[in-house]
Amino acid sequence: MNASAKSVLINFASLCTSSWGLYGAASVALPSSLARAGHRQFLTNIAVTITIINNLVNLVSHLRFGRGLKHASRQFTLPMALVLETVVAAVYWPLRLFFLPLIMHNVNDNSRMPLSVPVDCAIHLMPLVFLALDYLVVESAPFQMSLKRAWVIVTALGLGYNRYLTWLIDRDAGEVYPYPFLDVPEPFKSAIFVAVTNVAWGFYVMYKRAHLSMRRKPKVN
Repeated sequence: MNASAKSVLINFASLCTSSWGLYGAASVALPSSLARAGHRQFLTNIAVTITIINNLVNLVSHLRFGRGLKHASRQFTLPMALVLETVVAAVYWPLRLFFLPLIMHNVNDNSRMPLSVPVDCAIHLMPLVFLALDYLVVESAPFQMSLKRAWVIVTALGLGYNRYLTWLIDRDAGEVYPYPFLDVPEPFKSAIFVAVTNVAWGFYVMYKRAHLSMRRKPKVN
């Protein structure tokens, strides 16, 4: 199986599992403090949506053989989705396993977990697995975006999400942030966003260097 066929298979599998997981997550009834802003406020759902868009763009680029579309999918949507899903998984799973009340309101233990294990994995784990396979195993070249440009983009995304939540959530009406660890006063909330944004950029650097390292040919003595 050539690289193109592998990429099609990976993106199709990712599209199916991510779409199913997003549907399952969006079917969960939210408490009143989260209900008006809805499921669109969760970074997990935003990241999965970007992953699905990346899957679709990749599949269309393979079917239509569009060079411009393929470049956009491999050098823009893929790194964006991969970095976002890595942030989601890196934040979610340690808190999910050891500090559940920090990521879910009114959920103190697994007995009240609103997501089934399959849906949980479909939105918090499998997107990262598929994206990492598509990049580290299938893609022949590392991301071409410069580290400086990547930092500007992830910083803009972090600030944008912060402003998006501020616009979406009505604190005066008793609404809360989607994740309890964000329900803190300033300057702590902004510090969290700055820290996560810089970690996201660090993941981009890590993936770029990991790809170069994996593809580097060993020296022959």
